[in-house]
Amino acid sequence: MDLQAEVWTPATVQVLQDAYRSVFPAMTDEDFAQDVLRIATRTLYNWRSRPQTKLRKDVQRELSRALSKAPPAVVARYREMRPLPTHALAGVSDLSVTTYPSALDAAITTLVGLAESSAEHAVYRPEDLLATVLDWLTSAVGQAVATADGRRVTRGNVEQVRTMISAIDTIERRAGGADCRATARRYLHEVALPMLQREIETNARSELFSAVAELCEIVGWMYYDAGQHGLGQAYFTQALRLTREVGDHALSAYLLTSITHQALHVGQSSAALRVAKAARNVAETAGSPQVLVEADLLVARSHSALGAVGDATAALHQAEQSYERIQAAEPRAWEPQWDEIMFASHAGTCWNDLGNTKEARRHLTIVWEGSGDRPRRRIYSAAELGIAATREGELELACHYGAEIVALTDNVDSNRARRHLERLAEKLKPHKNTQVVRDFLDQSGLNPEGAGK
Repeated sequence: MDLQAEVWTPATVQVLQDAYRSVFPAMTDEDFAQDVLRIATRTLYNWRSRPQTKLRKDVQRELSRALSKAPPAVVARYREMRPLPTHALAGVSDLSVTTYPSALDAAITTLVGLAESSAEHAVYRPEDLLATVLDWLTSAVGQAVATADGRRVTRGNVEQVRTMISAIDTIERRAGGADCRATARRYLHEVALPMLQREIETNARSELFSAVAELCEIVGWMYYDAGQHGLGQAYFTQALRLTREVGDHALSAYLLTSITHQALHVGQSSAALRVAKAARNVAETAGSPQVLVEADLLVARSHSALGAVGDATAALHQAEQSYERIQAAEPRAWEPQWDEIMFASHAGTCWNDLGNTKEARRHLTIVWEGSGDRPRRRIYSAAELGIAATREGELELACHYGAEIVALTDNVDSNRARRHLERLAEKLKPHKNTQVVRDFLDQSGLNPEGAGK
């Protein structure tokens, strides 16, 4: 292949990026744009959203330079993946004859890779949060290439997937754990994902893609709950790409709220705020009032985590208005089933972050008293109530909530649950000379001075 003679289009640039990622899976859009192509990341996104853009001669030369300096493994992969040979592209004015890589191509390729054991070491990448939103906004829509196994996906197959999703989701919400996670992941990769590459009945295609996206989201939450944030982020991202394929914008907005939840959990409040605002805009456009409420609350929580009192209060007011407008119509299976307890959990967290103990307790007590069958939600409310009690100097009450968490975590396989216990312990450690606090820290195993005794 004559590297200098290559005629570049947005499509071949995308192929070069895919070739790099096949060799360097962790490479981000920003890395590729700035370090390889020496262009702004926004320029890369513009090319992706406008596949018929004609690239200037100086840009052509720079892209050929980038390819000539690429590692041999990348060049070899590019040769394999290039949509059309150079001589076929030369002089062609209608660039629509090339195949532009779609969100679906990226999703299926990445999901297949996530089935490998090496994917367990995936790292959470905060810098990819905003790129994920831009990817959803600008990716081309493609069409899966059917395999030749002769099997056809029908609406009945989709119903089977949804039945399995319902069963997995119910078990996960009550207990979760490694066994449930392994079952869900195996079903996704061995049963659901292969369906996307078979011949699909026309009236079943949208439902199938949305169902597989829902399953990806559940698996993503499972890994997030287990503390494997890289894998959680990866599954959320691929679910978003699948919804893009069939234009399910309401589900896309919901997936953006899941991404926001995780970003808040790992301390990426500024990025979380921007993703939450995107979720709100998409939910409003899609006409999904249930998702709109969650997006409003996550905007409020992001502002609260950043200490922006006025913005957080205004966002909470907006969330209350959205909550009051929820229609009586039956929501889709994946949509949040809003009630007073769910709303109070978010609102109470906001007030706790803002230091308003009275309002925090008012809301979080509702959650604590109403979550008897949801151990992880009960653990979360206990941690938040314990933090509020600590702030008021009510150490005995705070330790009481801590002891409740210790008892509950014995039966819950959840890294998030353990993290909530650790958050409460951190707030109590300045009072470790107090007997009740020392006893709690010893009981929880979080007293470093008591280790080994």
